[in-house]
Amino acid sequence: MRLGYLTPLSLETIANARRLGYDAIEVGAGWLSGPTLSEIEANLPRLTDALHEHGIAVNAVAIYGGTVEAPVAEAIAYWGRAMGVAKAMGCSVVAGMTGRDNRLTVDENLPLFRERFEPIARRAEDEGVRLALEPWPGSVLGHGPYRWTNLATTPELWDRLFSEVPSPALGLEYDPSHLVWQGIDYLRAILDYGERIHHVHAKDIVIDQARLGRVGVHGRGWWRFVVPGLGEVDWPGLFRNLRLVGYAGDMSFEHEDNVYLNERWDEGLRLGLSFLRPFVAAY
Repeated sequence: MRLGYLTPLSLETIANARRLGYDAIEVGAGWLSGPTLSEIEANLPRLTDALHEHGIAVNAVAIYGGTVEAPVAEAIAYWGRAMGVAKAMGCSVVAGMTGRDNRLTVDENLPLFRERFEPIARRAEDEGVRLALEPWPGSVLGHGPYRWTNLATTPELWDRLFSEVPSPALGLEYDPSHLVWQGIDYLRAILDYGERIHHVHAKDIVIDQARLGRVGVHGRGWWRFVVPGLGEVDWPGLFRNLRLVGYAGDMSFEHEDNVYLNERWDEGLRLGLSFLRPFVAAY
C-alpha cells in the first residue's frame, strides 16, 4: 500500500510530497468545466519527469463535477481524458463523482447514470483502469432534506448504481468520514463492498453532539473533517477490515482539516503522515 495525499499536480507539489515523506500523490485534476486537466495534459512530460526524479508515484487521478448533469458526450470524453492522463503517469485508478440532477428523483437519475457510465466503464475495462466513485453527499440544494448533489452516497444507492452498470471496473473511493456523519456503518461497508473498493481516502471527522442536539441532522455545523487520528474513525478496525477483504490498493490522505490551513497546511500533512504510516507499514 502506497500512502499519498490529494493535491493539485505541479512541480512544487511533487517536490513537497518528497520532502514530507509521502510515497505518492492523488492528483486533483479539477472540475469537468475547469482548465486543470488541460493544464496537466499540456505539461505531462515535465510532470512525469519530476515524478520519476523525486520517486513519487501517482496513486489516483481525481476529477470532480456532476457527470450525470453534464452532456453525455462531454462527460464520457472527460473521463476518457482522465484515464489517458492516469495511464501516462503509471496510474490505474480514476476517482470522481456521479453527480445528480436534483430536478429529478433518484429513479429518474439512474438512466442518466447508466447512459454515461456504461461507456465510461467499458472504456475503463479496455484500458485496464478502475473507476472509484467517492461517497461524498455533496451540497444540499434547496431547503428540503436529501437533496444531495451526488448519487453514490450510501450502500443502498451503491447497490442500485452497480446494478445499472455491473462492470467490475466500476467501484468506490472508500472514505469513512462521509459515512460516519450519515450514520452508516463504515466498518461493515468495507466487508460488504471489499471487491468494489478501488481506492481509499484517509480522512477523519468529529461530531459535535451538543450542536447536533440543537440543529438536528439537517442542520449545519455539527460535524467537521479532521486529520486522521483526531476524530471518530476506528483506524485499527478500518485497516483490519481492509486486510480481511484483501484490499491491495493505495490510500490518500484528503486534508480538509480547517485548523491546519494556510501556513499550517504542511503541519497537517505531517500529522496525517505520522499517524497513518505505522498502519500502512504493518499492512
